[in-house]
Amino acid sequence: MVPSIPNHFKKEFSMFKKIFVITAIGLLYFNCSMAKSSENNNSSSLVALLVSASSNPGCAITSASAITSNLSQVESKARTKYTISNCDEVGFNTLDLNQTSVTKGAIGISGSSVLSTKKDVMLATSKGGTNIEVTFTLNSQSSSLDVIAYGTGSPLDGPIYRIATGVQTQYKSTSGTFANTSKGGSVSAPIPVAGTSYTYCLDFQSTPNGSRLLNGFNKPCAELTETERGSMSLYPIMQMMMVPTYSGGNRLGFVLNGVTITSFTIGSIVSNTEM
Repeated sequence: MVPSIPNHFKKEFSMFKKIFVITAIGLLYFNCSMAKSSENNNSSSLVALLVSASSNPGCAITSASAITSNLSQVESKARTKYTISNCDEVGFNTLDLNQTSVTKGAIGISGSSVLSTKKDVMLATSKGGTNIEVTFTLNSQSSSLDVIAYGTGSPLDGPIYRIATGVQTQYKSTSGTFANTSKGGSVSAPIPVAGTSYTYCLDFQSTPNGSRLLNGFNKPCAELTETERGSMSLYPIMQMMMVPTYSGGNRLGFVLNGVTITSFTIGSIVSNTEM
């Protein structure tokens, strides 16, 4: 015969079951609430990041595909693109860019209109140097754009390409004066027209033997053929003598003398002249 359980034990056991069930339900609800809250917070953070990244596509830094090169000393990797067509003073600062006399939309008025990076952005010369792809418009018959790389100081100083309306592309020589580039063999250097938008692909190249070359093209880097990139005689812009040293600094800058810049992209060199 099985002994009966006293009533007071039955009551205590029943009460224990109720407490256990209530506690378990409470813990389950708490964990679900916490998980949902965490999920909501993560979703909110992700949405915030996406909104932040896409809120001003006209003033942003993005990654761009690498332009690969067969040069042994070149490290071909993803490029960095600065879209600045809708940047104002706050936007430039957000992108770590200094500006002087540059209005919203990256519009320069005179030779005093300067835009430059606050940080070092140029690639190591041991990796062949740096390519700067820039999209711009010359706004008048007297406009000019200076592209300054491996620069230092304020105002920024360093090797320069100068693209001016109606004349051959120039460079800053070691004497500090501007002169015409020596072109690329029999190919005439491009002569830009006021009011027309252009994209130039400009190499600041450093070779294994220590030579410094300015090799430029008046078209987007992605449109260049291997043949165009592989022969000095086909470069529409080329300078291999009297090019200032690249060891002064590692900042990038522009002088927007009556010029509007839409974007610029920093990456590995694309010209295949190995000396």
